[in-house]
Amino acid sequence: MKKIRNQQNVKLNLTLDRDFYQVLQKKAKQDYVKTATWAKQYLMKNLLEKNNSDFKCLTKNGTTMGL
Repeated sequence: MKKIRNQQNVKLNLTLDRDFYQVLQKKAKQDYVKTATWAKQYLMKNLLEKNNSDFKCLTKNGTTMGL
């Protein structure tokens, strides 16, 4: 049976330059999500070690094609 860890959430407030926030808004709008949700998903995807493993790389030098 799989053990379930208790997960605690922490709130984070950010102060951003208006131009940078508008860039985030534009990208979130393209994905049809709220800006905060898009930013959270981006951070989780790019900063967590388990999501950045070498097993997911498509090329030998560690970069993905088409980016």
